[in-house]
Amino acid sequence: MGEILPREIHAVLIPVSGTRLLLPNATVAEIAQLADVEKIDGAPSWLLGRLPWREHMIPLVSFARMTGVNALDETRQARVIVLKTLDDRDGVMTHIGLLAQGLPRLTTITSDLLVRTDDGSRLLPGTTAHVLVRSDQAIIPDLHWIEAKVAQSLAA
Repeated sequence: MGEILPREIHAVLIPVSGTRLLLPNATVAEIAQLADVEKIDGAPSWLLGRLPWREHMIPLVSFARMTGVNALDETRQARVIVLKTLDDRDGVMTHIGLLAQGLPRLTTITSDLLVRTDDGSRLLPGTTAHVLVRSDQAIIPDLHWIEAKVAQSLAA
């Protein structure tokens, strides 16, 4: 018997280096200020460091640098979108910070409002799909891939 899917999904459009990411609202734990980032020696350029959040130090990631969407991140109005991780890593990495250029916008997604704009080939690593949400172009990121890359970099 097939799983019954919800008719609508509450989501957020997150501004990231000239594009938008589309994520389910349930993956966002909080929107935080960009401050007190602690650099990580030998980390790739997309792993910006660790920042304090609720008595934890969480990794801060630049999606734009990680995936090659854009090599530079604007930090003037930057925020940190704290995401809940999807993969259980023994409680070691429960959240990841994602650098955003501004505040996310809430939206409700239904099947008729979401149109895939790619053919599934030639997607950048860390990208699941390019979509059109109403009149907004967006990228659906591959959170499992991002988490795996962060975990691999922190373990090195």
